[in-house]
Amino acid sequence: MKDYFNGLIDKKTLAVINLFLVKGEEMFHINKVAEQTGVPLATTFRIINQLAELEIIEKKTIGKFSIYTLAKNRKTGFLKRIIK
Repeated sequence: MKDYFNGLIDKKTLAVINLFLVKGEEMFHINKVAEQTGVPLATTFRIINQLAELEIIEKKTIGKFSIYTLAKNRKTGFLKRIIK
């Protein structure tokens, strides 16, 4: 199903979304997201902020660090069904 989104959704955004969908329970630091997706750090930062605004990603701040995880809501449930 992912192939249907090529061209519709930027490949880098799709890579970040897919990482969170595949490893839904895992928490990520932005550096780990960039490393595992191959997306440049600045681009990863921009994508994650967009996804957080859309309530697809949740941001948790622990001290000076921000940790990101997949939100548990209807939007992410829908994404899981159509992208996987």
